[in-house]
Amino acid sequence: MAALSACGGSTTAAPAGPADVAPPKNLASSGTLTYGTAASFPPFESQGTGGQPQGFDIDMVAALSASMGLKPKALDIDFDGLIPALAGKRTDIINSAMYITPEREKQVDFVPYLVIGETLLTPKGNPKKISRVPDDLSGRTVAVTRGAIGETYMTAYNKELKQRGRPEMKIMSLPNNQDAMLAVQSGRADAFDTSTPGAAATLAATKDKFTLAATFKNETEIGIAVRKGDTSTKTAISQALKRFVDSGGYAELLKKYKLPQESDYFASSAAPSTTASTSASSATSSGS
Repeated sequence: MAALSACGGSTTAAPAGPADVAPPKNLASSGTLTYGTAASFPPFESQGTGGQPQGFDIDMVAALSASMGLKPKALDIDFDGLIPALAGKRTDIINSAMYITPEREKQVDFVPYLVIGETLLTPKGNPKKISRVPDDLSGRTVAVTRGAIGETYMTAYNKELKQRGRPEMKIMSLPNNQDAMLAVQSGRADAFDTSTPGAAATLAATKDKFTLAATFKNETEIGIAVRKGDTSTKTAISQALKRFVDSGGYAELLKKYKLPQESDYFASSAAPSTTASTSASSATSSGS
């Protein structure tokens, strides 16, 4: 079982103000929106100064909480422990760049807010010449975040390689994105899987340590997860998100964290209303 550790509670010292949106019922802690996050996935969530979470998702949930008159409180949990924590009512939502997949939609409901893709990063210079997915992964070791969509993709690619009579890759499943990156840096893995924004953040932060080898699955939706059938929380999050988008705050966050315009979920003509439910059209349009 994943250990839970509080990340310091509210992302703002100011008390919550009057609610513009009716808050959810049956909160884990009165007056607080408690959210689960795996804070090792920049630029969405990572550990900042003093252990406080920081990133796109953290700024966004602070704004959503404020519009509901609530204080945000983060619980930093290994990614594969997020859904169990939500189901056990230790958190009110999951706010952790969670990719929307058919499998996850059987367990939770989603409020989508971004569209991203997947990237493979290798050591500088891409010594194993990885560019074609999955062909160039045959016989290689790929590090992934345990329970994240990269693990799902690589497992599916291994089945494809096996059907074609090619050696499978070794999938190294690790607790978080940071561990996957370190596996490549230390030479234990040939590549690691992360999101397209995560890859951009990693390349910027590590200078010349990694090379972008391949990008794939560029139609992934990610969303805030609520308990299955929890219409009160889903409605509140959807309404608060709509206010955030309409206010221009969402667009400002895209710019702040240098996310590409293609990541704007609400700019797509195909995007449903934020109050409507969504489902990934197939296993290939899923996420972290």
